[in-house]
Amino acid sequence: MRLFSDLKQKLCLSASARRDRGFTLVEVMIAMVIFLVVTASIYGLLQVARVDRNRSSRRADILKNARVAVHLIGRDALNAGLGFHRRGAIVPDNFLSNLLGIPADADSQRDILTSIVVGDNIYPNDLQPDPTVKTDMIAFAFRDLDFNGSDVIELQNVGSPAGSPQIARLVTKAPDGATQARPNDLYLIESDTSQVAVMATGVPSANQIDIAPTDPLNLNQPLNGVAENGSLLRKCVDSSDTNCTTYLASLKRFYLVKYHIKQDGTLVRTIYGNNRNAATPAEQIQEFPLAYNVENMQIRYVLKDGTVTDNPAVGDDGILGTDDDRPEDFNLIRQITITLTVQAFEADEQTQKVDRIMISSTFSTRNLEYDAG
Repeated sequence: MRLFSDLKQKLCLSASARRDRGFTLVEVMIAMVIFLVVTASIYGLLQVARVDRNRSSRRADILKNARVAVHLIGRDALNAGLGFHRRGAIVPDNFLSNLLGIPADADSQRDILTSIVVGDNIYPNDLQPDPTVKTDMIAFAFRDLDFNGSDVIELQNVGSPAGSPQIARLVTKAPDGATQARPNDLYLIESDTSQVAVMATGVPSANQIDIAPTDPLNLNQPLNGVAENGSLLRKCVDSSDTNCTTYLASLKRFYLVKYHIKQDGTLVRTIYGNNRNAATPAEQIQEFPLAYNVENMQIRYVLKDGTVTDNPAVGDDGILGTDDDRPEDFNLIRQITITLTVQAFEADEQTQKVDRIMISSTFSTRNLEYDAG
């Protein structure tokens, strides 16, 4: 019995010793390798998720800016021509090139400010990898239906202030017809002989509006000027008189807005005139940034006859700025397709390249088709 008891005690001590000795070095190393593999896998998955999240966030920011910009362009495209004259408004020669940046025409005659003005490949862009590619410009004109309760102001005559023969002082038919008018308003004056775009420079009384050749946009011409250098607001002498207005005429306020991309890639909406809170003349040209990091903006136009073109004004020779240009064909535009290419602000973590997203939208110019002006 004693021998059996001693053997049992030795076996218990041996089992206890085996339990107390712990893991071997090999077992520890295997455990560490497994732990590292699992940790690396989890870290890799987290990195992939982080990259995907950042990529999605960047794309969302790009799309948000681009969609807002395209929405605003589309809204003005739909308004283009609303209450404006179907053929457009007469403005001084090279007014459009000086104000909007499009190439000057080949003649010395007055320009026509149509409801849509097109500029194809006008502005350089530092974000564009190909320096020969330039971005497009587009401008819209449409009536301000909120002005004067949406009623036109009837005009009955024109004169000049004493000692200032260059100023056209419009006289309204109603004794209080000019109460809604303000300096720096853009007006379209329509008669059976002409349709003239002007900017008010003063409102001296309740039935008078001054149009002086000192406006910030250089839109007005002197009333005492000669031929193409004189104002079309001069009153017609008889039925054979030209370059004049009959004063069976009406006045309405209109908007002129332009979209283009600055050289640093900022897409801006520019509003000309109608800034009644401006402290200086320079504030009559207001730029509002809409989107940043815009690499390109290309616009195509569908005309009334189904023709698709980058610039409706280009004549048969395909060269802008020559004698066969047809800027009046801007009135034939029926659809506009705008394509923006926008870059992300940061490079992708994996590819180390900047993401580019292209967004395209098409809008109908319904008021050019149906509105009589």
